[in-house]
Amino acid sequence: MGADADLIVLGGGPAGAVSAWLAARDGLRVLLVDPARSRPRLEGLSPRLHRWLAGQGLLDGFDGIAGPLRRQVDWAGISESNAEHVVERAALDAHLRRCAEAAGARLVIGSGRPEPGGALLGSGGLRAPMVIDARGRRSPAAGGKAPATLALSGWVAAALPPGIRLAALAQGWLWRVALPDGRVWVQAMLDAGGDGRPADRLRAAMVAAEPALADAPLPGPPLLREAAPRLPGPIGALDLLRVGDALAAMDPLSGHGQFWAVSSALAAAAVRRTLAARPGSESLCRRFLAERALQTSLHQARIGRDFLRAEPRFRAEPFWAARLGFPDDRPAAAPPVVPHIAPAILVEDGLLAEREVLHTPGAPQGVGWFGNIPAAEAWRSWQQGGAPALQARWGEAGARIARQFQAGPRVG
Repeated sequence: MGADADLIVLGGGPAGAVSAWLAARDGLRVLLVDPARSRPRLEGLSPRLHRWLAGQGLLDGFDGIAGPLRRQVDWAGISESNAEHVVERAALDAHLRRCAEAAGARLVIGSGRPEPGGALLGSGGLRAPMVIDARGRRSPAAGGKAPATLALSGWVAAALPPGIRLAALAQGWLWRVALPDGRVWVQAMLDAGGDGRPADRLRAAMVAAEPALADAPLPGPPLLREAAPRLPGPIGALDLLRVGDALAAMDPLSGHGQFWAVSSALAAAAVRRTLAARPGSESLCRRFLAERALQTSLHQARIGRDFLRAEPRFRAEPFWAARLGFPDDRPAAAPPVVPHIAPAILVEDGLLAEREVLHTPGAPQGVGWFGNIPAAEAWRSWQQGGAPALQARWGEAGARIARQFQAGPRVG
């Protein structure tokens, strides 16, 4: 019997919905499997992801984003503020699934898990040569994992001015969002092994973080989610690609989760296209996925670790003491990079390719091009003949690159 689809995507959050949207736009027959029953919740939306979604037209007709809202941080004895957008995740997920359907994907309401040759849904199965696992933390964790952490969250009734507040607590930390329409969302990050009912634990965190929330009623039971960051496991067979939290889960403190979800979907799409267009590229694809996932997750985990270490008031408390060593003791920032040329795997015209790139302090992961000019060639021309050599070869574009090099080592 033939396949039911060219690609099955399990999970319809940002990672899965964007994966299905990309594949459908590439002309594949796509089945997007999702239970479509997420409880409403708020999450921060990074500026980079906001810009990318808007630039792709994926926010057209969507009104579930609020902000920018003033964000106040009470951490390590410092109170500072900036601004942040927040998004209603269930509404965003549903909107992105509709975008995938509009591109040609078929939505299947249900839950499934990968199996050889496709996916198992309930008592039946679907067949496809490739499956993308975007089930988030429901997927089995194969890599290193931080101590088990719960996100307890829910809507509360409180009269607060619009804005966001992040506060460190002895038992964890609390993120509170007061929307312009009067609704207030609270989310406490607590150790999974704590005592007491979830509602009581959330209430205690609210009271400790903000006296104004002491009498705020909780209309219903809190939403419980597993929220520990985790590192990626080994990349297995390439007919099953994991994306988003199914591959590596970001620390919620980093605010990087949704951006990672979508960027990992873009990486999986490049792998999928490369496997189809270039037989024998499995090793390149596997290296690309492994290096990218590990570098990103380690960097974000170290940033979260350093943010926890910066708070001296609670270092001896069990929640904090258990998390100050994950993932390791290496610095989040890599040592300064001396400009040099080295190979790296890039996405080039939608496909993976190994190319020479220019690594600099401003772009330690490497710069492939300055516009249409290969960065490695530009750097060699600069070293051999300075600005005249660049301008002679590439005209005004070369002169602009020379000015970048002249400005100092932070090129990128």
